[in-house]
Amino acid sequence: MYPLHYAKLAVVFFLLLVSMSINLEDNLIARVGMPGGYGAAFLVAVTMTVLLSGRSPALVALAIIFSINANMPMDFSLNFGIDRDIYCGFMVSFLIVPFIERIVD
Repeated sequence: MYPLHYAKLAVVFFLLLVSMSINLEDNLIARVGMPGGYGAAFLVAVTMTVLLSGRSPALVALAIIFSINANMPMDFSLNFGIDRDIYCGFMVSFLIVPFIERIVD
């Protein structure tokens, strides 16, 4: 791997960690039922960064945008006319479906 790749991963990790930590009381982790906190946000950000490590920049950008929208307060996402859980579903489908497809093939 080259140093620019590590820099890209660090930026992706930082953006995901910030998006998970924005609204700790009502973020995606709390809505799933896990006890919220910075430790859980850190683990989710690490997991998502690992899943996004070899993906195209467009897919990484979409995952970050959906993560930001899924973790903002409810009024923010309703301004776009879509519920926060829809953003979560899109983000999970972008991350998990190609991974499952690689396993099956």
